[in-house]
Amino acid sequence: MPTTRQRFPVTETDEIAAILNEAARRWPDVSRARLIRLIMVDWAAGGSAATAQAEARGRLIGTLPGSADLYDRATEWPE
Repeated sequence: MPTTRQRFPVTETDEIAAILNEAARRWPDVSRARLIRLIMVDWAAGGSAATAQAEARGRLIGTLPGSADLYDRATEWPE
């Protein structure tokens, strides 16, 4: 598509592939090229919404008696 804006090539290294694979789980049915843009916009917005959710979940778990042990075991279960 014609544009006057600068374009940036990105080589899909193993590290980039892993990041894109993780992003694809968050944003299914999005092309890998578009995922790069979504990752950058999410990062620029102050980090990952998934990170914010994990932090909120951690705070909530800390307020529930005995829940931390259950949470730790739940993260060890295979998906």
